[in-house]
Amino acid sequence: MGRPSKKAERTEEIFQAFQRCVIRFGLEGSTLERIAEEAGLQRSLVRHYVGNRSELIEQLADRTIEQSNQQWITLEAHLPPTALGQALLEMLFEYENSSDISLLFQALLFSAAQDATLKQKLRDWTEHNVAAISALLSKDYPQADAGDLKAISFGLLSLYFNLDSLSPLGLMSDYRLPAKQAAEQLLRSLQPA
Repeated sequence: MGRPSKKAERTEEIFQAFQRCVIRFGLEGSTLERIAEEAGLQRSLVRHYVGNRSELIEQLADRTIEQSNQQWITLEAHLPPTALGQALLEMLFEYENSSDISLLFQALLFSAAQDATLKQKLRDWTEHNVAAISALLSKDYPQADAGDLKAISFGLLSLYFNLDSLSPLGLMSDYRLPAKQAAEQLLRSLQPA
């Protein structure tokens, strides 16, 4: 197998630097100058390898969405054949996750109001995740109303990302159990009375 091209290597270095900058300074504070400094490159090389700032943000969104999708595929592969909802909650709320992806999504979400393309990508990503969770829960709760499944799925997704968003405050460990308990209450609401 051949050695990776210099362009692919540099592009990856730049994106890693961009992600670190976004996590530290937010999307608006992640200037090309900061990214170049973080990557140990000249600003002109950043533009050469990845394009302008708008292109960089769009590619970051695509990469972050793809990373999230791969995490979901991995999570689904480790779920048992039954009691999927409870297993999902254990995976989402009991294990320490890297909050980097959540912090990247937060930064992208904040900027989506000014960028129609970014807004649509994140809308599609949200709808995809809610639908994926709904499909999974429908296996445990086949009699549940589709609207209820969608609402509960959105609630679980929201709890997960809101918990992750507390990592810069050092509060994840304080609220991991309450978040899981809230998620369990949501799941119980799908059970027949």
